[in-house]
Amino acid sequence: MKRRAIFRLFDKYAGIPLIILLSIFTKRKRRLPIENIKKILIIKLAAIGDSILLIPTLRTLKKNFPAAEITFVCSQINISVIKKIPYVSKIIDCDVHSFLKNPMLFFKFISELRKEKYQLIIDVGQWERINALMTMLSKADFTIGFKTEGQMKHFGYDSVVPHLRSKHELENFLDLLTPLGVNISEEDKKLEYFLSTEDYNFANNFWKENGFEGRTVICLHPGCGENGRPREWDVQNYIDLGKRLVDFDENIRVLITGASHEEERCREIEKGIGRNVTNTAGKFPLDNVVALVQKSKLIVCSNTGMLHIASCVGTKTMGLHGPTNPAKWGSYNKNAVLIQSDKFCSPCLYLGHDYGCQVPQCMAHISVDDVFIYIRKALNPELFQNPVPVLN
Repeated sequence: MKRRAIFRLFDKYAGIPLIILLSIFTKRKRRLPIENIKKILIIKLAAIGDSILLIPTLRTLKKNFPAAEITFVCSQINISVIKKIPYVSKIIDCDVHSFLKNPMLFFKFISELRKEKYQLIIDVGQWERINALMTMLSKADFTIGFKTEGQMKHFGYDSVVPHLRSKHELENFLDLLTPLGVNISEEDKKLEYFLSTEDYNFANNFWKENGFEGRTVICLHPGCGENGRPREWDVQNYIDLGKRLVDFDENIRVLITGASHEEERCREIEKGIGRNVTNTAGKFPLDNVVALVQKSKLIVCSNTGMLHIASCVGTKTMGLHGPTNPAKWGSYNKNAVLIQSDKFCSPCLYLGHDYGCQVPQCMAHISVDDVFIYIRKALNPELFQNPVPVLN
């Protein structure tokens, strides 16, 4: 986390002056050579949730330019998702942190990009100035990127698309295709994820081995990645919720999922719930876990990559939002349940790291009672319907 904070500082205080300086000597191109687009480069260095929300944009891009080769610049943070996307032809794994240690590596990286002679580069990063610098120095025929409030990165692109606070991020990403003359339909906004037969078989066998068949399986995903601690709901809240669920209905089974760095947190929740609970944190590859989530009745989690993945595979989501705005970062699904903190300053996040306070307290304002009632409504909607008035 400290390394990321240092990178953000360097990206801001060195990146902005460099972009402005380069823009003085770089003439913007006014014409997009659509008829010659054979090689497209997409730049997005993080994160898993963003990468999931990018899939509709990549699919729509490939649909409109089927002969084009799409190359994706990513990092170890999101490469696991990018590898699965069939619309991507090539992947470039970029370690931007190595550029801080050895700036010559950055120039070597740029040199390799220039050799490829891309006709089009789309920087889908919302704030990262390093992406804009890559774009400006790449010698591409045409470039597209966001104009994001206060980030000063838009000077580096031939065509600029407004990044809007009020619009869901999936739709913001799709807007990057408008300079290409692409008309976005509702079908283009559809989410998807790519599981294999082996993943489905794994989940089916897991269900049998753990006695989940015929049970109501509710998934708890308590982590938010290495950089998302302020978005996490407290461990004790997950324990109390799990206890109430298994006490409420003997048919309920709690499934805990999480990454390897979240194992300790998940073990504590497993121990606290005590019975009818299975903890898979850190035990299986991501796609195996996604297959388990797909078979679950619903999932409870904060705003994290798994929230969007669950939406892709059709699992009902109970999204807990404190600093994050559900209108922008919520599950992109009409059947999703959005549970927002009632703290006066919530939500405060715009770009994912710009928290309004040092120690956010908004997640504590989401009560176990509220989440439990939402789950009951999802499991037994008929009990919560308004009665039809009887007319005499």
